[in-house]
Amino acid sequence: MQACGLDFGTSNTAAALPDGTVLPIAPDTAEPRLFRSVLFFPEDERTTYAGAPAITRYLEDNAGRFIQSVKSFLHSRSFRATQVHGRTWTIEELVAVLLRRVREAAGAQTGAPPEAVILGRPAVFSPEPEADALAEQRLRKAAELAGFTHIQFLIEPIAAALAYEAQLSREELVLVADFGAGTTDLTLMRLGPSRRGRPDRKADVVGSTGVRIGGDRFDAELMRHKLLPRFGAGTTYRVRGLSDKRLPVPQHVMAKLLSWHEMSFIREKSTQELLQLMLESSDKPETAEALYDLVMENLGYRLFRTIEATKVQLSREEEATLDFEEARISLHERITRAEFESFCQPLLTELEQCTQGLLERCAGAGEIDAVFLTGGSSQIPAVRKLYVDRFGEARVRTADAFTSVAEGLGRACVSLVSPDLINS
Repeated sequence: MQACGLDFGTSNTAAALPDGTVLPIAPDTAEPRLFRSVLFFPEDERTTYAGAPAITRYLEDNAGRFIQSVKSFLHSRSFRATQVHGRTWTIEELVAVLLRRVREAAGAQTGAPPEAVILGRPAVFSPEPEADALAEQRLRKAAELAGFTHIQFLIEPIAAALAYEAQLSREELVLVADFGAGTTDLTLMRLGPSRRGRPDRKADVVGSTGVRIGGDRFDAELMRHKLLPRFGAGTTYRVRGLSDKRLPVPQHVMAKLLSWHEMSFIREKSTQELLQLMLESSDKPETAEALYDLVMENLGYRLFRTIEATKVQLSREEEATLDFEEARISLHERITRAEFESFCQPLLTELEQCTQGLLERCAGAGEIDAVFLTGGSSQIPAVRKLYVDRFGEARVRTADAFTSVAEGLGRACVSLVSPDLINS
């Protein structure tokens, strides 16, 4: 039975074989091992695009429906389905399209689509047990719809730990921090050559936890503090029929602009009417025009791609300029790393508290030998500094930020032929 590990991520998805080889499931792209977790439904076609082709098609013609970060909705009881060009798509069906394309791409590399899969999942989809169970149930159903017949789950920081373990020559107690686009997951685990390859690793896990902080929230802080005023935050508009009555731009509209995975759902009729009213009577017309074009011309993905690129640049340099010119939007914002870190301080504090809570619950486990950081936000200097300050530079390790979890899920596939399976 052919098996693979599959890391279905908020932004990217990756797949790996039992030997840890991460497959090139997105050929002809800049990073062929990363399949973008996005969908595009054109207005004038019945074709559904997924991955890099979805982005290309959307950038060519943004009149259709672009859907991203669907993983972020798995735990939400309020999001059961959405309408796309007259058809109702459940969240399971949307995820299944992505998983099916990845399964087919993996099959193109190995000769046949895998039937068995170990799927990664966050340590905590939601702090509410019922919502957490709902998310896993939906992800399982999506995998079944995608054609997988044998499905197991492994929490993502444990998968990252197995990838790290492959290079160890001695036993270690390791704190693994996996920074995804939507969540950060932490696991304290005993690793080493004597444990490598065991089908059941539950006894090696000392403790695990997670928090809903990921790359998307770091992007949102840049949007909140530097860009929202350019889209109308703090401005007012006139109420129709009441010439002397002015209202501030509603907070719920600004809040949606902070979550790029919600921006494809902001174009409902009531919002369109509000945007039109703001165009007619805003006290700062240029911001109303920018907001209108951002929403109505579906420019959210382009903007957040620029925000993300700026964040990455700030991880390498002390300052950057965010440049974005589309429609009536003209942004040229200088941002320093110090500014960015101040914007993100509440997130860093929450990460520190989450880490401290896990260590307190695992008191008595012994001294931590290493801290393994993986995932995109592990490259943010302030995030790395948080762990270096606590554990020392010599104990903080990194590897491939975007494929460590997939590699570990692949290595865990030995459990699919064992009665002792590691489940979340």
